[in-house]
Amino acid sequence: MEFGLLSLVPPIVAIGLALLTKRVYASLFLGIVAGSLIFNMNNLGNVPMHLIDSFLGSLEITSITGISSFTEVGNLWNLLILLFLFMLGSLIALITRAGGALAYGNWATQKIKSKEGACVSTSILGLLLFIDDYFNCLTVGTVMKPITDKFSISRAKLAYIIDSTAAPVCILMPVSSWFAAVLGNLKDSGVGSGALANMTPSDVFMSAIAFNTYALVALFMVIVVISKLKWDFGPMKDHEKVAEETGDLFHGNEDIASAESEIEPLGNGKVSYLIIPILVLIISIVAAMLISGGLLTGASLFDAITGIDASWGLFWGGLVSLVFTTIYFIITKAVPVAETGKLWLKGSKLMLPAVCILILAWTLGSIIKGDLNTGAFLASVIQGSIPIEIIPALLFAISGFMAFATGTSWGTFGIVLPIAVPIAVSLGNLDLVVPFVAATLGGAIYGDHSSPISDTTIMSSAGAGTNHVDHVNTQLPYTTLIGACAFIGYLLVGYTINMGYWVSALINLGFVGLAVLGLSYILHKKF
Repeated sequence: MEFGLLSLVPPIVAIGLALLTKRVYASLFLGIVAGSLIFNMNNLGNVPMHLIDSFLGSLEITSITGISSFTEVGNLWNLLILLFLFMLGSLIALITRAGGALAYGNWATQKIKSKEGACVSTSILGLLLFIDDYFNCLTVGTVMKPITDKFSISRAKLAYIIDSTAAPVCILMPVSSWFAAVLGNLKDSGVGSGALANMTPSDVFMSAIAFNTYALVALFMVIVVISKLKWDFGPMKDHEKVAEETGDLFHGNEDIASAESEIEPLGNGKVSYLIIPILVLIISIVAAMLISGGLLTGASLFDAITGIDASWGLFWGGLVSLVFTTIYFIITKAVPVAETGKLWLKGSKLMLPAVCILILAWTLGSIIKGDLNTGAFLASVIQGSIPIEIIPALLFAISGFMAFATGTSWGTFGIVLPIAVPIAVSLGNLDLVVPFVAATLGGAIYGDHSSPISDTTIMSSAGAGTNHVDHVNTQLPYTTLIGACAFIGYLLVGYTINMGYWVSALINLGFVGLAVLGLSYILHKKF
């Protein structure tokens, strides 16, 4: 059944209400209800069962097949992500109680002398942990919170830096879980066979980096707002002012602050109590990801990277690091044995807000993508008779809105790339393949970076320990500015691609970079 414009109602309800009311749980739930009502409009009696099945489907621990759905086991991706979140919360609680975070913060403030230095250190760590966006968001937040807190950097600013050095970095790196996902979608889109036999998915990915304007300029924007220029604007400017003048890093959200303050550090903390567990976490996750890609069963390093299962790697890496840290702290007497179980529970409690939002967002996504086919409807918009010159910009806009509405960039890749690549082939100009792919990837990153129901946005809020709606509200003006400029940049690509690959790429990137810089200055002065 085709739902057309009605398929847009659930994401509009959920996202609109979340931004207007700041009640993210209720907003997502109402979006889910709206989707179920639309899907079952001809038989409203099915709505209660459909809601239950949708929640089960969001966890992907059952197959949605009526009564048998309660007994059939399916994909465990989302469940493993949730378990990893709980384990990371427990790890954070252990490190905090041992005094590792406090000791590291005190040590780091002797090495890092300024607010700008703390922000730069955070962004550098984000750039280095490019293997996976979930891993990036949660690890950077855990390590850098003690430092940014010392310099009165708002948690909203920390979440923005984390988010902007997660997905935008992963999509540019040929060694990440995102790289693996894009390669698979490019192959399914026809790259490497038929008319595109002379191209390989990895070659197209690498070539598209120069045209991936949104991701590149999003990283540039981080430099603009964390440097001595301090060109913050909009709600972020207010959050930073309150943090600097009053020391309130949470902008009045006392529930977040009180949850963290429940775990008091012991007085004998050492820097090693944070460094060693985090190093074990990083090494364990990277190793587990490579193992999931078949490294121990004869696969080459490249094949292992392109075949990694991120959720499997995060789960086993998190489990290894949590068990190691618990034993390490018991042996070193950093934490009393009797407290370890309670700390595991307290740490898990820290992650409950992120877990609840994720489950609701996944449930809404399962209805939008699986039942209402919102992505397919949006993709159909670009399959009509459209001038070649505006197709890159249109691909960016459609992908951006699709990722924003559904909360998934990977799902957007899977829907739009199989449309974008054949369009380029049908036009008889294979030079268009790379900019079309780049526009699709860039739009998906823009939507993912902006959406309050995006996994990465939710993880960034969790990693920074900030209110989720505060993170979305403070980040949205930045992403919107870059997205609007990137759209114009892709219009320029459509009209300049015949001038040559590098000429078009430089015109695009140069225009967007300068436009964002100039408009950031104006907005900073006025808002």
